[in-house]
Amino acid sequence: MSLPSIANRFLFLILLGLMSTQAPLATPIGTAAAPSSSDTGEETAETLAPVRDLGFDPALVGLPSFDLPRRSADDYERLLDLIDARIDEIEAAATAPAAAISAPATAAEDPRLPLLRGMRNSVRAEALLVERAEQVSQALALAEQELAAFAEDGAASDPPYPVSLVDQLRAELEVLAQSAAQASRLAAQAEQRAQASERALEAAMRERRRRRDLVAQAEDPIARAAEERELDATRLQVLVAFQTFSEAAARRKLSQRESELARTRAALFEARIAFKGDALVFSEEALNERLEELARRIAEFDARTTALQQTADRAELELVATRERLEQALAENDSAVDLDLLQAQVAAQEAEVVAARLGVDYLRRAIVLAEQSKPLIERRYHLLRGEEAAQWPTWLRETQALLREVATEREFAESELASLRSMQLVLSRRLTAPDLDTALRAALTRRMEALREQESRAAELLAVDEVVVSLAQRLEQSLAPRVAERSLGQLADEAQATLAGWWTAELFAIQDQPFYVNEIITALLVFVLVVIAVSFLQRLLRRRVLPRLDSMQGSGRTSHAVVLALIRQTSQVFVILLAFYLSMLISGLGAGRVQQVIGNLLVAVFYFQVGLWANAGLMDYLQRQRSKRERHDPGTATGFGLLMFFLRILVWVVVVVSIMAHFRYPVAGVLGALGVGGIAVAFAVQNILGDVFNSMGIVLDKPFRVGDFIVAGDNVGVIEYIGVKTTRIRSLSGELVAVSNTNLVNSNIRNFKHMRERRVVFKIGVVYQTPPEQLERIPGMIEQIIRAQARCRFDRAHFFEYGDFALVFEIVYYVIGADYNLYMDIQQAINLGIYRAFQAEGIQFAYPTQELILRRSPPPPPSPSLMVRGD
Repeated sequence: MSLPSIANRFLFLILLGLMSTQAPLATPIGTAAAPSSSDTGEETAETLAPVRDLGFDPALVGLPSFDLPRRSADDYERLLDLIDARIDEIEAAATAPAAAISAPATAAEDPRLPLLRGMRNSVRAEALLVERAEQVSQALALAEQELAAFAEDGAASDPPYPVSLVDQLRAELEVLAQSAAQASRLAAQAEQRAQASERALEAAMRERRRRRDLVAQAEDPIARAAEERELDATRLQVLVAFQTFSEAAARRKLSQRESELARTRAALFEARIAFKGDALVFSEEALNERLEELARRIAEFDARTTALQQTADRAELELVATRERLEQALAENDSAVDLDLLQAQVAAQEAEVVAARLGVDYLRRAIVLAEQSKPLIERRYHLLRGEEAAQWPTWLRETQALLREVATEREFAESELASLRSMQLVLSRRLTAPDLDTALRAALTRRMEALREQESRAAELLAVDEVVVSLAQRLEQSLAPRVAERSLGQLADEAQATLAGWWTAELFAIQDQPFYVNEIITALLVFVLVVIAVSFLQRLLRRRVLPRLDSMQGSGRTSHAVVLALIRQTSQVFVILLAFYLSMLISGLGAGRVQQVIGNLLVAVFYFQVGLWANAGLMDYLQRQRSKRERHDPGTATGFGLLMFFLRILVWVVVVVSIMAHFRYPVAGVLGALGVGGIAVAFAVQNILGDVFNSMGIVLDKPFRVGDFIVAGDNVGVIEYIGVKTTRIRSLSGELVAVSNTNLVNSNIRNFKHMRERRVVFKIGVVYQTPPEQLERIPGMIEQIIRAQARCRFDRAHFFEYGDFALVFEIVYYVIGADYNLYMDIQQAINLGIYRAFQAEGIQFAYPTQELILRRSPPPPPSPSLMVRGD
């Protein structure tokens, strides 16, 4: 026997010993340990059902010997017969003549029957689980015997072994690994269920003990009988919980045995692969067969791609026609056309087009994967023959990169499959609607078929991915140990030679300007160091310098503004450009014209960076000043806003002029042109400039401030914001009114904010029939009423004048405060007080009246002419 065979057998014996010394699987709570599966295969009573002390005789609920050990299938049959007999007994008692006479016609079912039926189903399930566990135990024993025999005798056939045989074994091993993982998950779930059922059993037993104590404490016979009925029901619930726990324990044991069987079979296949791995042969005929098969697959994919592309084109033409019909129906608003049907047809055709287009993409990707699998097969062929050893590290890196790439694409394809399945579920729910139109159902069915075709093509791509992954993994598994077996000296020499040639190699060239690796690496290092240095400086300023400046008073404001500007307003473009320029300058990369261009660009960016720093420093300083003064005068925000606005303009004008001066651009001509243009712009925007300067007048003169209540022309309200062009006033009705600063300054402004007291003048009139004594008392009455009000100061009350229809009194008083609501409350109280006082004195208020007096005139004297004629 050869030395590799002896070493392999020794390895298998060690593996078998490790498996036999593994810790036994956890047994269910309340059960005895299970015997080894390598025994006769017969299980004792403890392995079939847990034994628990229930604390009472199950015969009390009609199930004697329920808690006895279950040693065989006959014990389960006996238990099922016992439960069936109890069910028949309860049903017979319910249908007896005496019970029928005493029970009402609509009596409910006995509550014990559902519990007993559930218990019967649980017993049947447990019997099946136990039977399955026995079968798995037998299979496990056979697998362990086969593994031991393989470790002892090895494979039946002699080496060498074709590589296809090992590939088949690896494929079966992958399936077994998946089965073992699933079995482990099921075992964990069974363990959780067993623990939950045990907790439920303990809870039921505690409830039974509580009921037992209540029965012992009951003195009234009626109450005692009721408690005994509850105790019987609780005992039955304990038995149900016990049976549930017994079933869960059996399920747990089955899951553990299945998991152990999967691991044992996987170990057997691993042993076979390890035994045959050193004696593989990959013949040239097998290589040619695989390459020919691969070529046929690529040709098949290519033909399918062409056919599917034609299908996609036809489907797209049909989709365009259907869309035109839908758009025409929508434009003409034709009620005879079923828009829902047309939209469903469009959706179905879109799904077909998408499925065909994606199918083409899937097939093209499958072709790419198939072409990538060709070098994998060829490299494995050369590897097993020991050829091209110098390329093995490169092959290993490329194979690992391919595995990562395919894994990413696999995740995308799996997410695509999940999305397609969710869409199919939605369509399935729509197709189940009973009132769905036939044509609409056909369109939805067509869309469903398109999604299914897309799903099948995505699944096919996943299958191709799996084949490539399998080939790459097998090549990686063969390459990794061979690459690792090389000596350290060989690795060092190889690395040194590689680095020596790589360090001075020309990487690329631009316009006949070469770029070498050492220059690029030096430039990158300088670039990174500059970026890190700037970041470190910013962090140092932020953590050390800035807190010290914050703690200083007065003298540290300017320094604080400068440091804050350096921290916050250092542009990343400036840092990157500076690092790039220094890296090129130190490394010698891109000398000549390139450095000159970068230098000029750096100067321009530097001036802009200085502008950013100056702008940020000034803004920070002014913001601090504004925040300090806003506490006393909120209106200063506008003044500081104007100042910051003009300072920003000044800073950037200086920056632009400096850049132009640096590059020797004629600044005088530009300034002259800007002056002429400025005059033209000033004429064009004179209204806007008027508002701006009027806002400065508001800031300086301060006729009002933010929060003041003013009346300016037709505008009445509270000042909310004083801007550069407009001022916002919140009117009494709630809307926000924007008033031009020019119009506001030109109007008469009445500011009520600083009013200390409000002078109120009002008049009342009484009828002319009021006696003089009451007229004399009216001013005193009104004075008393006004003086009785809080925050009010009386001034005078006089008989003012004789009105057209009333005797008019004029009253003047002051409200101490500017609140309008306070004024109205006081005026209301005064009016009510005057009304009550006048009612008590019998004084009547006057109201407009008119008196019409009709007088009869005497008859006219006789005419003299008539008198003469009468004579």
